[in-house]
Amino acid sequence: MIKVAMIGAGSVVFSRNLTGDILSFPEFRNASFSYMDIDRDRLEVGAALCRKISKTIGAKPKIEYTTNRRKALEGADFVINMVQIGGFNSTLVDFEIPRKYGLNFTIADTTGPGGLFRALRTYPMLSGLCRDMMEVCPRATLLNYSNPMSMNMQTIYRTSNIHAVGLCHSVQGTFDQLMGYIGEKSEDVAFLCAGINHMAFYLKLEKNGVDLYPRLFAAMKRPDVYTSNRVRFELMKVLGHFVTESSEHNAEYNPYFIPRGPETVKKYDVPIDEYLRRCDGIVDEFARLKAMVKTNTPMEHHRSHEYGSAIIHSMVTGQPRVVYGNMPNRGAISNLPSTAIAEVPTLVDRSGLQFTTVGDLPPQLIAYMQPHVSQHELFIRAALEGKREYVYQAAMFDPLTAATLTLDKIVELCDEMIAAHGNLLPKLDKPRLIPTSGRSFGAVNARDLRRSWDAVHRRQHETAIQNWNLLGPFKIPEKSLHPLRVKTPLESKAWLGQDGKVAIKESIRTTGAIFKWKKSQADHRGFVNLSSELGHVESVIAYGYTTYSSVHPRDTQLRCGSDDGIAIWLNGKLIHENNINRGFSPDQDVVPIHLNAGENHIVVKIHNNRGGWGFGISIDKANF
Repeated sequence: MIKVAMIGAGSVVFSRNLTGDILSFPEFRNASFSYMDIDRDRLEVGAALCRKISKTIGAKPKIEYTTNRRKALEGADFVINMVQIGGFNSTLVDFEIPRKYGLNFTIADTTGPGGLFRALRTYPMLSGLCRDMMEVCPRATLLNYSNPMSMNMQTIYRTSNIHAVGLCHSVQGTFDQLMGYIGEKSEDVAFLCAGINHMAFYLKLEKNGVDLYPRLFAAMKRPDVYTSNRVRFELMKVLGHFVTESSEHNAEYNPYFIPRGPETVKKYDVPIDEYLRRCDGIVDEFARLKAMVKTNTPMEHHRSHEYGSAIIHSMVTGQPRVVYGNMPNRGAISNLPSTAIAEVPTLVDRSGLQFTTVGDLPPQLIAYMQPHVSQHELFIRAALEGKREYVYQAAMFDPLTAATLTLDKIVELCDEMIAAHGNLLPKLDKPRLIPTSGRSFGAVNARDLRRSWDAVHRRQHETAIQNWNLLGPFKIPEKSLHPLRVKTPLESKAWLGQDGKVAIKESIRTTGAIFKWKKSQADHRGFVNLSSELGHVESVIAYGYTTYSSVHPRDTQLRCGSDDGIAIWLNGKLIHENNINRGFSPDQDVVPIHLNAGENHIVVKIHNNRGGWGFGISIDKANF
């Protein structure tokens, strides 16, 4: 029976999902899992969650956990890496030091100074993992999920002979999203995608030999479609192809949005600091899961769309599959450097993983990728040779950084980030050709950064509505074109009074189920986590209801964020609807409203397509 070692298993949600995916194959019900992390608290919670998932599936795996990496690797057939070196403290450094220089990010995990320094501090761990694998389990296959994908895969392939592939969910996830835009079933449509991770493009979308791109361009003209992906649709207009990774990621991969100022950022709905807000949510989710493992509450499992379990199944059973993997190009894309890490269709069977040949990509797509390919090469040379000059040059050729900073400021920024990350980085020598900034920087106190970040966001969330009543989840048909307009059993009756009041003491009866309103409270960000309140369920609708008091009648603004789509009624009138698939961040939508004096009634309708779900609402304070 196979053994799977998960390195960085303290990423408890991800390790739980991957474990459930693997165990869902009957052949692997008795597999062995070894979870490894340096954080014992998170490690124990992760192992306990996986035991719960095993019980749900009816599997009987062998589960062990350890803080000793070599012990976890002993006898492993597959190794899954999901490590993030430095955690939230290092991520704060990646955001806050560049911010001092006028450089802002959304995610900062793929390219630019954020991605570059994440890769540099991952290099010692990842190259060490590869050395351990060559000694302890040389025949094992390494599945890497850690970002920055391309730079981390350079580390793996340039420091070892381990069989490895980098895996991401952007290709298959975005494809499903595109099919939703044009009303097609994913399984009925053929597609071809190629490029580099997070910057691969759909070269072909066809059904029965008919090109579907004209329909996608037509769908883009619908406001509900365009507003769900403004950056990517703007790129499609000029590049002719849709890119795999999200608008919030691609906004920082080029110079056309963030450096053009606040008005452009607002126009294209670019969520600055999005990843930091997500990290806050991850902290809250861990606390919930830590409490849950101490209960007898069962844990549902829904197969994710990650490729990892399917690759393991194909390599063990011989059943052939095509996935999208990240490995050295070596001619798969003929006009991309051979040493670049490409993302193309990948055949997997008992013999392992093999790239298919794509050929030339359109020149405009290569032009979009090439600055990042150069940064990947400069990164690995900096790490291998210990040359600080390559760090400077890698940052210089990042499009976002180059559009924001002068050359001397780029050097100064790199010097400060090298000092801030300190011993987490590989040793870098003094430059011989490019002079340093000449400034001395001390180590960063991550606790001070965290206190500053928390204080800013406490002020931002002071206006968030905290107390809610929830109802659901109601199952709706998958891939509905307008899921928020699907009427649930709640809406089949006179559910809203003339003033918008909801009778929360009444229950809703359906075939085989009774739904009752339950009280809930938002977290410190104003986020109502429906995954924890109503379950990890997909293709569903839920409702939130609350009241809001105003001393005087006044015009103001309601701000909301959602995961996924949201509709809002105020005092019985529909004031906002956004059919969208997105992750939550506060203030994603801003709606002008009128409040009555006294009690105002607010109803929220939330759709979940897949993954986590929830919402948050705030109302601007009165200016008196």
